[in-house]
Amino acid sequence: MVKNKQAMRAFVAFLVTWSFVVLTVTGVVLYVVPHGRVANWTFWSLGGLSKGGWTDVHLLFGVVFIVAGAVHLYYNWKPFKGYLAERARGHLALKRELATSLGATVLLIVAALLALPPVSWLFDLNDAAKSAWARAPGQEPPYPRAEAAPLPVLARRLELDLAAMRAALAEAGIAADDPAANLETLARTAGTTPAALFARLPKTGPRAAASRSDADTEPDPLEVEARLAGTGVGSKTLGDLATVNGLAPEQARARLAAAGIAAELHETLKAIAGRQGTKPVEIAKAVLVPGYHPQPSE
Repeated sequence: MVKNKQAMRAFVAFLVTWSFVVLTVTGVVLYVVPHGRVANWTFWSLGGLSKGGWTDVHLLFGVVFIVAGAVHLYYNWKPFKGYLAERARGHLALKRELATSLGATVLLIVAALLALPPVSWLFDLNDAAKSAWARAPGQEPPYPRAEAAPLPVLARRLELDLAAMRAALAEAGIAADDPAANLETLARTAGTTPAALFARLPKTGPRAAASRSDADTEPDPLEVEARLAGTGVGSKTLGDLATVNGLAPEQARARLAAAGIAAELHETLKAIAGRQGTKPVEIAKAVLVPGYHPQPSE
């Protein structure tokens, strides 16, 4: 009986240890994975696991760690209680440790909620790491979950020619006549990614041409806002926004300067917007729509 209890103690102790190792690894991976829209668009994976797979493993071992930790405490309750009793004899030391640890916890929570340095630096690094995956053109969908939209819906949303889209896919050996077919299912069948299929689609056609009465028509601020909504635009740097949208980085900075906004290419739109008392999408409009002046946040 004693031997079995010792074996169980050892098992639980090792389970806590291995759970901690798995949580550390998955936590690091999830800290740097691309945003969901990019991961879904490019079928991102690492070590054979998708972002969803890494999330599931992290969640599972989070629960295992909590349960195993509780069982570990149960088996070691007497030593733990003895430690507390021993420390309680030095009342002042115990109170000081309790107060300082509680104070540190509260300070960290407040710093996180108010995004105060140095805690905010951790969040900024997280945004930078996730956004780095979408710096190359084509790595980000035209709008969130575009890969899940049926092709007719995608064509209407982007004002593309559906027949030309299907013809381009047929040339690649991909049948897309099913009205419910979308880039996600077609890409899985073809062993590629939605981003790769979208790159094959013609971006001009009767609908697209009709929507541009002349080559010099300027982008519309409302269209820009609709296109960028939900894409995490605030985490992009000014340089990245320019590159992804086919602008020279210096041209983007010049457009902001014309709107009375000084900014560096390495700054995120969130940081620039914070100084101006506006929203990141308003900064994006000033970059993408010549002559546009950001509106202050309400």
